[in-house]
Amino acid sequence: MLKSEKEAQFSGITPTLLIILDGFGLAGQKNVGNAITSKTAPHIFSFLNKYSSTKLVAHGAAVGLFPGQEGNSEAGHFAIGAGRLVEQDLVRISRAIHDGTFFKNEAFKQALFHVRKYQAAIHVMGLLTDDESAHASPEHLYALLQYFRRVGQSKVFLHLFTDGRDSPPHSALSYVRDLRHHLKNGEKIATIMGRFYAMDRNKIWERTARAYNAMVLGEGCAAPSAEEALAQAYSRGETDEYVCPSVIIEAGQPVARVAPHDAIYFFNARSDRARQITKAFVQRDFEKHNPGAFRRKRFPRPTRFVAMTDFGPDLPGVFTAFPSPDVPQSLAQAIGDRYRQLYISETEKYAHVTYFINGGYAQPINGEKRELVPSPNQYSYADHPEMRCRELTSRIARYIGDGSYDFICVNFPNADMVGHTGNLAAAKQAIGFLDSAVAELVSLVLAKRGQVVITADHGNAEEMIDRATGEVLTEHTINPVPFIVAREGF
Repeated sequence: MLKSEKEAQFSGITPTLLIILDGFGLAGQKNVGNAITSKTAPHIFSFLNKYSSTKLVAHGAAVGLFPGQEGNSEAGHFAIGAGRLVEQDLVRISRAIHDGTFFKNEAFKQALFHVRKYQAAIHVMGLLTDDESAHASPEHLYALLQYFRRVGQSKVFLHLFTDGRDSPPHSALSYVRDLRHHLKNGEKIATIMGRFYAMDRNKIWERTARAYNAMVLGEGCAAPSAEEALAQAYSRGETDEYVCPSVIIEAGQPVARVAPHDAIYFFNARSDRARQITKAFVQRDFEKHNPGAFRRKRFPRPTRFVAMTDFGPDLPGVFTAFPSPDVPQSLAQAIGDRYRQLYISETEKYAHVTYFINGGYAQPINGEKRELVPSPNQYSYADHPEMRCRELTSRIARYIGDGSYDFICVNFPNADMVGHTGNLAAAKQAIGFLDSAVAELVSLVLAKRGQVVITADHGNAEEMIDRATGEVLTEHTINPVPFIVAREGF
């Protein structure tokens, strides 16, 4: 007997499961660096042949990025959730640079007014990478420097995060050398560090602490220049992603430390890996709001903090230079509160399967439920390629079995996160775990006379070796992704 009218309303609905295989692209089966083949994923490839399927373009202008640009998780999830083209923040900012409105930005002006009032300094921080990155663009960094020159602000210090994940693992040195050609008098590199520390999003606070302490206290590895800091890192066996937070020293002292009344301009455009370090700079009750966070030895308030885009809630006093546009009728809105819907992933992709896929809403809408499974605390996911695949699968299997939800959306991060390590053997293992999980869930849903949609946000693990050079690839690709509708008789 049904327990309520609500249960009666949903009793005849068959389940729909949307599986997003993050970083799961399609490439030549015989490619040496391809971890995604019919051997590693026999069930998924059988579904490609058995059910209605096609291949989708998941890069460039098709998902709101620059033409030819590699796909990324933010753009991919926005496109999946919106069902249409959504211009990405990187493109919006570049357009503002080209039409001149960038240099009239009100958020930039407000922070600059504060700096001049107190004769303070400006600190520019962000990811130093190439123009294929999903997180930042060198064009935006150079435009900020140009802005400060136009307004006569000469005291500018740079805090650079090296990539090695969406770019080659030893490319930072060439990026620093390119940057040198753009620097003028008074513009100096103060710190340099791997994104592993400065852009953690998994609440591994000791990483954030090392990045923060380098910028605020001048603590960390020491070097006379950014180039020498990288040389030392490479000699220690560190790739760009893992460069020790390094403080540049002149005349026995750090070039600069973030001090009270200074302003910080954070030029990363993507919020998911920007929020955690931002909290350390702007939250007065930082430890209270973030259980397990590190104790700040110094909190240089009142600084002025400018975020290039909307970094989300609970960041008091942050000036947003380019607020997010509304994305109406995203997935959760389209489904509506008539159906019980769940969005679930582990930490690494939780923001994508909630905030990004649902049009930039930080809080649940239309009665959606959100569920987070903590990602394993690993230095490298090559050491744990299963990640939380088993836990996610078990939870979803339980929900399908008891009919808790009508629609479930899950992101499995394995192909992307293990693909980023460059470890092909581990990536093949990760794909094996995914394949088993997908097969189990498809079987369960079809037994309930439901339907499963299987797709991906972009490619990665299908191309982990450069066919021309033989070098390891850790970045995303421009390969197509699968789109499968598994349903009996369809």
